[in-house]
Amino acid sequence: MDQSALGIPGFSPSAAGQDDQANAQAALEYLSPDGEISDGKWVPGEQAQQRWETLDEGDWNPAGLEELTAAMAAASTLRTSQDDDNSAAATWVTGRSIDFVVNQLPLENYTDTTKQNLAVLLGNCPDEIADMARGGSLEGVNVYGLSGLVTDAQFETVLYRVIDDETAADTLVATMLEYHHNQIDSKMTTATDPEALLLGQYQFAARSVGYLDGIAELRAGDNTPDTVDGADIRTVLRAQAYVDAANYGLLSAATMEAAATGNNGAPFSFYTEVDGQPTITAPDPITPDAAHEYMRWDRLVEDATMDGLDVRITNGYNFGYDEGQAAKVIK
Repeated sequence: MDQSALGIPGFSPSAAGQDDQANAQAALEYLSPDGEISDGKWVPGEQAQQRWETLDEGDWNPAGLEELTAAMAAASTLRTSQDDDNSAAATWVTGRSIDFVVNQLPLENYTDTTKQNLAVLLGNCPDEIADMARGGSLEGVNVYGLSGLVTDAQFETVLYRVIDDETAADTLVATMLEYHHNQIDSKMTTATDPEALLLGQYQFAARSVGYLDGIAELRAGDNTPDTVDGADIRTVLRAQAYVDAANYGLLSAATMEAAATGNNGAPFSFYTEVDGQPTITAPDPITPDAAHEYMRWDRLVEDATMDGLDVRITNGYNFGYDEGQAAKVIK
């Protein structure tokens, strides 16, 4: 086998992180050519087992590993497929990939591209990251999760090994912020107590990014800047929380009035009116620089919901950070 050119039919490594279903399907068919669902789990077939035995035994060079991890990343995107076979197979491939890179890929062999590929793969495990950040474990029962496929130590080891790359760290943080915001949008439509739900969900979001920060600092070591800026991330979280609180009708009339007039008598740039209704807008994504304008707004008012969000985000971040600092890492 030419390990620097796997020759996967229909697969392009450069498209691994893109929304390209055909490319992802080609990678999945290479890494799991056969198998079936049994008792809710993917059971690999003989061809798949032989494929991974060959991969495990390979004498890999950096170029080959970059292509292989790109295929792993692409296949992992199908975890959310509506096709049950694809979803289950992609979850199995994701777990098998984590096992492979922990056991077959020493830390010194990780290139920047390899780390960025694996960050995409881990970013396709948002439920698992969020659960670990809340003090959970992957070693319990979870039909379509990574339970039974990887240990907590294996999962956290890969996070630890890739998060010192800034692009990889940015991918993970952005993915978790988007994941939690999607969770909020889906849950708020049926919430019986929208304010309590929003407060709780932002605490969970803060735990996830705090967890990543804790692992990044663990990776960087003492007196070395890490790749996750905790202050900036908390500011962005607070800004997004204020936007959501406003648009779900949870802020007081006085707070909304301050958005309309508090910028030296003029509206803040994020304030507008839609059909005569005050509306708070936000860039996508909110950058740390943009977030500071929302902090100016917060300082003008005494709003119980804003204050509650601040407390939940701070507490959640600190909790997640401690979980990240305590990560089980295989050195």
